[in-house]
Amino acid sequence: MSTWNVQGEAKGMARSWRDISPALSAGVERIRAPFGRGIAWEGMEIWAYKDRASSIAEVFDRNVTHFGDQEAYVFYPEGDRYTWREIAERVNNAANALRTQYDFAKGDRLCLLSPGCLDYVVGYFAVQKLGGVAVPVNLGLSAEGLITQINAVQARCLVVSAEIWTGKIQPNLDKIAMPSSVFVTGSIEQEGAPLFLSLMNKKAEPLVNETVDEWDLCAISFTSGTTGAPKGTMAMQINALGCAQNVPNVVNGLTPADINICMPPLYHNTAVYCDFLPALVTGGKCVVMRAFNPVEAIRIIEAEKATWCVAAPIMLWMIMNQGEFKQRDCTSLKKIAFGGHAASATFINQLAKAFEPQAIVNAGSVSESTALGFALPTADAFRKITSCGLATPNTEITVFDNDGNELTEPGSIGEVAYKGQQTNAGYWQQPERTREVFRKDGYVLSGDWAKIDDEGYLWLLDRKKDMIVRGGQNVYCIEVENKLYMHEKVLSAAVVGVPDHVFSERVKAVVVAKPDQTLSVQEIREHCRQHLANYELPEYVVIAKSIPTNPAGKTLKPSLVDLWSQLEEVADPAVEQFHGFFNSIAVEIKDKAHLNIDGTLYTPNAILIALEKNNQLGELARQCIQRTGIVQMLKPAESRFDT
Repeated sequence: MSTWNVQGEAKGMARSWRDISPALSAGVERIRAPFGRGIAWEGMEIWAYKDRASSIAEVFDRNVTHFGDQEAYVFYPEGDRYTWREIAERVNNAANALRTQYDFAKGDRLCLLSPGCLDYVVGYFAVQKLGGVAVPVNLGLSAEGLITQINAVQARCLVVSAEIWTGKIQPNLDKIAMPSSVFVTGSIEQEGAPLFLSLMNKKAEPLVNETVDEWDLCAISFTSGTTGAPKGTMAMQINALGCAQNVPNVVNGLTPADINICMPPLYHNTAVYCDFLPALVTGGKCVVMRAFNPVEAIRIIEAEKATWCVAAPIMLWMIMNQGEFKQRDCTSLKKIAFGGHAASATFINQLAKAFEPQAIVNAGSVSESTALGFALPTADAFRKITSCGLATPNTEITVFDNDGNELTEPGSIGEVAYKGQQTNAGYWQQPERTREVFRKDGYVLSGDWAKIDDEGYLWLLDRKKDMIVRGGQNVYCIEVENKLYMHEKVLSAAVVGVPDHVFSERVKAVVVAKPDQTLSVQEIREHCRQHLANYELPEYVVIAKSIPTNPAGKTLKPSLVDLWSQLEEVADPAVEQFHGFFNSIAVEIKDKAHLNIDGTLYTPNAILIALEKNNQLGELARQCIQRTGIVQMLKPAESRFDT
C-alpha cells in the first residue's frame, strides 16, 4: 500500500542518544519542514541540532576564516597537501568559471566520476558555492550504468577521471541525452575534454556565493531498488550537515586537531557523510585515499597520525589481519566507527586489542536517511553485542507492520523506519516511488526487518529487500537477474548471496538455458562483465536444469544457496556436489583458503584433490558435505554479521 496512507501518529519506539546524554538532549530542538519545497514529508516536525549552519558552503567559509593556514586535505598516494586557504582559492576559481563560462546555475547538477582527489574535493565544494547539486557516481558501474545516472539527473557538468573518460564516457558521448560540459581530472591532457585543473588555477574575482538555505538540495545519491531501476535520493543541506554532526557526537567528540583517514570511495555515502563532511564540520584534517588498500592504509595511519575513521567492517578486518600491521604504530587511531551490521565479540575484541580505542561504534542507516541514524554507544559494545544501538540525537526510529501500523510491543518484528534531520526529500523526479518509501509523517521505510527491545535498542534482523551485501556494497538481486535475462540463451535465472568470511556474502547466479540451447559458465561470466559493475559480478555461476518454485510460481531462493548440482543417481553425491561447486567458482578464488573444515581453512583446489584421492582430508570433507552441506564450510565460526 502507498505509504502516504499513515495509520495514526507514530510514537517512535526506539530509545535515543537524547535520552542518555543531557548535553545532546539540550543540543537539539523540534523544527517543522516548510511547504512548497519539494519535500515528501513537508510540514512535519522533526528533531534537529540547534546550533547548525544553513549550508555546507557556510561551514567551508568558516573554516577558511578560522583555520586558513592549517592543513585541510592530504591526498594519497601522491601525498599532496593543501591548507584551507589553498583549497578555498581553487574552489572559488572553479565556481567562478563554472558560472561565467559554462552557465552553471543554482540547482544544476554536476556528476563526479572520479576517485578521491583534489579535483573531486574542489568540484564538490564549488558546486555547493553555486547552490548546485553534487552527484557522486559509483565508478564500478558499467558504461551503461554511468550513462543512465548522468541522464537521470540531466547533468550540466561532469568531472571525470582520465580512466573513466577514455574507457566509459568518451565512447558513449552520443548516449548522453543533455549536452554536458566534461572536465577531466589530473594534469595530463585528454582529447575531447579540458582539464578541471584549468578551472581551478585560473584566478577569478569576485568571490562566488549563491544564496542557499538548509532546505535546498545539495546532493543526489543513487540507490537501487527491487524493481532494478536506479533511484536518486535527494539530500538537502540540512540532511548532510545533520549526518555530519552525528559523527563527532557518537564517537565521543572530535576537535580541529583530529585527523580523519577517509578509506571508503568518495562516491559512497559513508565516505561523504561520515568522513569527508564530519571532518569539514569539525575543521580537522581529512586524509583522502584514492583507492583503499589495507597495507597503504596502515602506512597512512602511522605517517599522518590519523585519529578517527568511519569505514566498512571489512576494511578494518583487512587492516588488522595484515602482517605489516604489527610492524607499524597505528595506535593514534582512537575513535572508530563501522557500519550498519551486527558485530561479533571476535571482531570487537580484535578492534579493542589492536587499537585500544576510546570509541568503538557500530552505526548506520539507509541512503534515504543519509547515512547515520543509529549508533551503538561504546559502553554497550559488549553488553548489546549484536544490537545496532539507539537513534542518533536528531533521529526517531520505529517499526511498522505491512499495513503501516506502528508496532509498540517490545520485540515485535516489523520494517524499521527513520525520521529526523537526516530524512531526504524524496527520489529525484520519481513521485510514485517516493510514495512507496517516504511516509507523509516523516518516516522513511528501510526495507529491513527489525525489532526494538524492552530497553529501546534496535536490532536489525534481515533484509526485506532481495539484496546481497558484498563487502559493504549493496547488490540488488533483481538488477543482476534482469541483466542475465538479456542473454539470448537464458530461460530463467535467480541470484542469491552465499556466506563468506571476508566479504560477508558473495554473489551467486543460478541459470537455466532455453530448450535446445547449451550454456556455459564462461558465457554467463562474459555476458555479466559487459552489463554489470565489478562488485555485482556473480562469483558463483551454476547452470541448472530447473529453478525450484512454490505453487504460486515464486522462486524458492533459500534452496538455491547450497545448490551446486542437479545430477541424479550419482555414485558419490558429496563429490558430485563439490564438483558442481568447484566448476561454479570464479578462477581467482579457487586458490583462496576459505573453506573451513574442523577449524582449518582450505582452498577449493586442495579439497577437490583430496576428494579425488580419497585421503583423510577428502573423507573429512565428504562427511562435512553430507552432514551440513558446502555452504556451512564457507561460514566463519563466528560471523561479524550474525544477528
